[in-house]
Amino acid sequence: MKETNTALLSRALKALVIASIMIIGGCDTGGRHQGSILREAQKRGAIRVVTLNSPTTYYQSREGGQGFEYDLAKVYARHLGLELQIVTANTIETVLLKVGNDEADFAAAGLTITRARQQQFRFSPSYLEVETRLICNRKSQLPKTLAELNKVELRVAPGSSFIDVLQGIKDQLPYLEYTISENATVETLLAQIGHGQRFCTLADSHVFALNQRYLPELTSPMALSPKQPIAWALGGGLTWRSISLQRDMKAWFNTPEAQVLLKTLKERYFQVSENEFDYVDIARFRRAIRQRLPKYESIFKRAARRYKVPWELLTAISWRESHWRPNAKSHTGVRGMMMLTLASAKEAGVTNRLDAKQSIFGGARYFARLLRRLPGNISTEDRPWFALAAYNMGYAHLTDAMALAKSRGLNPNLWRDVRTVLPDMENPKVYQALPRGYANGRQAQDYVAAVRNFYDILRQSTQKQTTQ
Repeated sequence: MKETNTALLSRALKALVIASIMIIGGCDTGGRHQGSILREAQKRGAIRVVTLNSPTTYYQSREGGQGFEYDLAKVYARHLGLELQIVTANTIETVLLKVGNDEADFAAAGLTITRARQQQFRFSPSYLEVETRLICNRKSQLPKTLAELNKVELRVAPGSSFIDVLQGIKDQLPYLEYTISENATVETLLAQIGHGQRFCTLADSHVFALNQRYLPELTSPMALSPKQPIAWALGGGLTWRSISLQRDMKAWFNTPEAQVLLKTLKERYFQVSENEFDYVDIARFRRAIRQRLPKYESIFKRAARRYKVPWELLTAISWRESHWRPNAKSHTGVRGMMMLTLASAKEAGVTNRLDAKQSIFGGARYFARLLRRLPGNISTEDRPWFALAAYNMGYAHLTDAMALAKSRGLNPNLWRDVRTVLPDMENPKVYQALPRGYANGRQAQDYVAAVRNFYDILRQSTQKQTTQ
């Protein structure tokens, strides 16, 4: 294994810190840790969860908090009648340190239950079973058997369970070598591979499934472990302090409501649906222009005149959002023709998001406000594309993208420059330094391109009608 003495010392010190925390937690009878974790959370009125800022765990979108772990923890907190307080960390090592150091009541970060972790923490019931998979760039030389692992460069994230997996494989392959990439996360390594680097890494199967949507160059030639359970790690170590919380989690996870929730979240985040909107289905769009649009065209035009935006652009946004269905609803709760969040609907004066007229006028008003918020030195030509990105990812994330472009010597007021940095907002090395953290930048990039495409088609279609 290629690991520097400094890295070894760093890992040893971190392990010593965790062990010390556990010892102190087990021996303390008169300090600040006298009550059970659940009782302390009830007195506080909030339960604290530490997680990673990543697409599989927790991030902020225009609808607010998102992520499998966030959604699951939010509903559990609601079951307790408590607020959910999010504590973020950049690495698994830091997640475990924070929950071990009483900075959080439990950790929800896609943690596999390993023998070493069971010696430090109590766990909730398992809610996922995943394999450890080998992940490479599909253009690389792909190993077909364990014996061929020696032919590829292997890098893994520090503090991850994948180190234990590789150590187990070394019993069969004594000459197997791998590198622990200090300060890297699984998502960092996947992004590097997806963007062309030719080393391989290890990732849980559900993390691979999600990231492959955005990084199609990723491939997984083999599984390196049987299925392993994933669960929440509880604070309080192995002392009595975590027993009541563990008991409550066990009861909650066994309820029918929790089982339905888990099934829904797994489908939402980790299964690629064949029924998702097809953003390039031009034939479908053209049919809808003839068959569905006439019912709403006058509303789009009146709203566009009031808020001084092109009616074709407003209509294209609505198609991309809802396919012109007044009762459309996403899993995040946005609704209606313009798929407004509760907050944006309130801001736009919409009382019923499922009313087509209210939704269209509200969406037009909201989009017009985004246009006005943009810096004055963005050109008239580019302003709609910036506003579209803000409509999709949120204005705060757009400002992060503009600042990121500027930091790289690009023009933050040119859309062609800003759009190039959007995918990097999914790279942990980048988003961990951004004020608002992770953003689904590729989705925003694709969203703007799709709306522009529909906008152009609609303008061409209406121009042909007027000349005939």
